[in-house]
Amino acid sequence: MQRLESEKGEPMLGYEGYIYTKERKTEEKIIFRCQNRLCKGRCHTDPSMTIFIKRPTAHCHGPSIDQILVIELKNKIKARAVISNEPTSTILFSELKSCSLDAAAPLPKMATLQRTIRRQRAASTTIPDDLKKQPIKKIEDTIKRL
Repeated sequence: MQRLESEKGEPMLGYEGYIYTKERKTEEKIIFRCQNRLCKGRCHTDPSMTIFIKRPTAHCHGPSIDQILVIELKNKIKARAVISNEPTSTILFSELKSCSLDAAAPLPKMATLQRTIRRQRAASTTIPDDLKKQPIKKIEDTIKRL
């Protein structure tokens, strides 16, 4: 069982080559459904996503192991972009060196991955709440003081 994260930060699950997205969450369990919306595959886990409460049901399609590798790689790139000040290309190429050739084929274009890194960094550098609450002084008041 592999814990993954979606583009929007929602929990996902990888198991036996199938990808599950969160459908519902209760206090006792999280219900996941197959990422392929036409498939009826479902599974239930505990809230910490460590054990299955209900094992995965049958799927109407084959597993997509490559997609799990792509999601893991994109999550690694995003996490490194937030904590590191390295250039975009350095992060991208060092993470691509560590991935297998199977995962490299279905990856998005290089420009798309670079844009993902830039967007992740822009989202992590937000204005602190205490600065947002400070009133902005009028330009006229500033000119009078000069």
